[in-house]
Amino acid sequence: MKFIILIALFIAVQTSLFIHIYCLVGYLSTKKMDYFRFFMITAVTNMLFSIALASIVMTDSKVLRGIRLDVIYVLEAGLIFIYMMTIKVRIVIVIIKRLRDPNNYHFSHFGKKIYNTSIVNFQEVATFFITFPFTLIAGAYFVVSVLRM
Repeated sequence: MKFIILIALFIAVQTSLFIHIYCLVGYLSTKKMDYFRFFMITAVTNMLFSIALASIVMTDSKVLRGIRLDVIYVLEAGLIFIYMMTIKVRIVIVIIKRLRDPNNYHFSHFGKKIYNTSIVNFQEVATFFITFPFTLIAGAYFVVSVLRM
C-alpha cells in the first residue's frame, strides 16, 4: 500500500511542479497577481508533498526497494506527453479563438478573408515547435512501453 501512496505522491509532486512552472511563466509574462497567487499556492503544495514523500521514505526505507523504476519511467513519459499535448492544444485553441474574432481579419476586394499577423505570436509558434521533439519522444516511449506490458 505504501508503494501506491509513494507513487501517487510522486505524480502529485510532478504535476504540482508543472503547474508551479506554468504559473511562474504566466506571472513573468503578464504580471497578473492571479498567477503569482497560484505560484505561491503551488510552492506550498510542493513543500507539503515533498515532506510527505520524505516522511514515508524515512519511516520505512524498504519501500524504495519495492518500487520498480520501469513503471515510474512509463508514468513519467506519460505525464510529460500529456503535459506537452496540453500545451499544444491550448495554443491551438487560443489561435482558433483569434481566427474567429472579426477584429483579426478583413475582407479583400474579391471577398476573401485576409488575416492579420497578430493572430499568431512568435512565442506561441516557438513554444509549439520547441516542445514538438519532447512530445514525440515521450509519447513514443509511453506508447511502446504500454504496448509491451
